[in-house]
Amino acid sequence: MKQIVKKITILCMALVLCLSTLNLQVAYANEEPINQPVNQPEQPSMWALEDVQMLSIYDIIDLSMFSDYNAFITNRELYTVGIRLYEKITGENVTDEDISIDDMALIKASYKVFNVFLQQSDLNLITTRKNVVDVLYGVIKKSAPTFEYNYDYIVDYEDITPSDNVDSVKYLVSNRLLNGVSDERLELNNSCTKEQLFALASRTYYYVIQKLDKAAKGLFWKVEGEKSTVYLLGSIHIADSSIYPMNDDILNAYDSSDALSVEVDIFGSAEGLAYMQEKMVYQDGTTIDQVLSKETYKLYVDKMESLGIKKEQYDVLKPWSAAFFIQNSEAAESSIQAGLGVDVFLMSKALNTKPIIEIEGYKFQTDLFNSFNDEIQEAFLLSSLISPENNTDSNSDVEVLDNVAVITNMLAAWKSGDIKGIEKYIVFDENNVDEFNKKFLVERNEHMYENVLNYLNDDEGKTYFVVVGAAHMITNSGIVKKLKDKGYEVEQIR
Repeated sequence: MKQIVKKITILCMALVLCLSTLNLQVAYANEEPINQPVNQPEQPSMWALEDVQMLSIYDIIDLSMFSDYNAFITNRELYTVGIRLYEKITGENVTDEDISIDDMALIKASYKVFNVFLQQSDLNLITTRKNVVDVLYGVIKKSAPTFEYNYDYIVDYEDITPSDNVDSVKYLVSNRLLNGVSDERLELNNSCTKEQLFALASRTYYYVIQKLDKAAKGLFWKVEGEKSTVYLLGSIHIADSSIYPMNDDILNAYDSSDALSVEVDIFGSAEGLAYMQEKMVYQDGTTIDQVLSKETYKLYVDKMESLGIKKEQYDVLKPWSAAFFIQNSEAAESSIQAGLGVDVFLMSKALNTKPIIEIEGYKFQTDLFNSFNDEIQEAFLLSSLISPENNTDSNSDVEVLDNVAVITNMLAAWKSGDIKGIEKYIVFDENNVDEFNKKFLVERNEHMYENVLNYLNDDEGKTYFVVVGAAHMITNSGIVKKLKDKGYEVEQIR
């Protein structure tokens, strides 16, 4: 059992199929379903929507600020965003104080970053688009002093005077960060709305991170067929803001692709979702304590009760679905979440704009876990329950890893395009394949590989963007190695 726990702990963290956990939280967060209508949150204007959404993903400012998008902003809001943006780009901690409510802390931080002397009476004044341009330009110059700032560029808007043609305006316009309110006018003296600030801040962050080569490289390859092109991106299914933005190579390849291919289309299968929700619980009166050892069940009860889950809810979960629930809950406490997973992010971008091709589906993945015997399912659950703190067996030859720490390390490796940094968490012996690895890796890898071959042999000359778990791409049993063995030239893009 101990060796199985070691393997599944590592493999679970490397390959967790947490598409299921997206729904476990929904299904079990409440004792009874909530049927009351939910008020739809205010949305930004369509022109600003994607930029504002990305700003929330970047985790630069507090989520409480994401409302009242058409309201005019104050100097307090402008400098709060500017300071947090600078901190995010540089990793520097300017202040530990809450500058959104602490006036003196905001004034001191503004002087430190922007060398401006703000008065307390200035903070609640409505600010202009020109002031926003100046602050964001200041963020760029201070966080990236090696950029080229001497621009021989004329801003060609009818409302721009020679005095307006200053460095900050020229820089943001020439780098396509600042657009006019129309084709003819910048309206720099107009009051600035929150959505305008957020859109500019989001573009500024993306621009600087790309230009500094700090954007996530991912595990990313390109392979050419006779007529078609396939891009391969190894996904981390649960993530945090650290892997965003992805670099331009990935995003441009995605934009140029005709279709997105994924393990599970989470937006397109209500029937599959219902099937998964049915199969993750016992339907025949069995309870989880009947299939677990007393020791494992005790750990399980302690964990679920610490999460506030009631006995009648956690007792009907199957061990594999209970494991996903626990892993997702732990990850969420550390800002890691399934909603920020690579595949979920790209599927969200593809909605209503690009066909999504499903390789496996909810039913396939649900049946996969249901097919494992009780010993493997218990080991899978135990891997989510044992931590370095509660592992009391000093004679154990099992390396107990902290799940969140493992995911954090994997995200860092993924961000830098470090294949070996991911591979070290995948325990796989191709000469001694057990039941778990056979079903979880070998057979699935072959199925995914066959799908990629079909894309490469497409006579229509389409471009496909394939996103599956990173471990399906790498190791000697992975898709990339299989394609190379088949004679294809597979180029890693970093």
